[in-house]
Amino acid sequence: MLEIFLLVGKIVFLIILYLFILGVIRSSTRELRMATAVSGKREWHVPGANVPDDGASARSTGTTAQLEQGVWALSVVKSPYIPEGAAYVLPTGTRALAGRSPDMDIFLDDTFVSAKHVLFEVTAEGLHVEDLRSTNGTQVNGSPINEPTLLDVGDQVAVGDTVFQVEVR
Repeated sequence: MLEIFLLVGKIVFLIILYLFILGVIRSSTRELRMATAVSGKREWHVPGANVPDDGASARSTGTTAQLEQGVWALSVVKSPYIPEGAAYVLPTGTRALAGRSPDMDIFLDDTFVSAKHVLFEVTAEGLHVEDLRSTNGTQVNGSPINEPTLLDVGDQVAVGDTVFQVEVR
């Protein structure tokens, strides 16, 4: 009788062990698929916008005159998930949401980022950033922001562990 009980115990233990291993494999493959989906460069295009491919460097100030010469871009300076140097080009009239939710324009798979964390908007005045009442906030040049803020070329925007630098291309 004891032998039967031990045999059943071994079988139950093996079933639980196999289910655990299956769960670990499924979790890892899901994370790998998500990491592959965020790699690379994502751009927004407005019909008629001139988006040069030469990767011109940032100019000294973000004035309206410069905006006529190029378009705003958020270049990744530091991120655990997005390759450094990747850029999000934002032509005039663009509204881009960044957050942890997969349907965001800028997907940031980071536990310190809210599902809908920050809004970047390009108007005739320039590039604005607005924290959307996120749990951990958004920082511009190391200072937390509480209201919509007009960005300048060279400003650094920190969203969770990701840091963007503002450029005009």
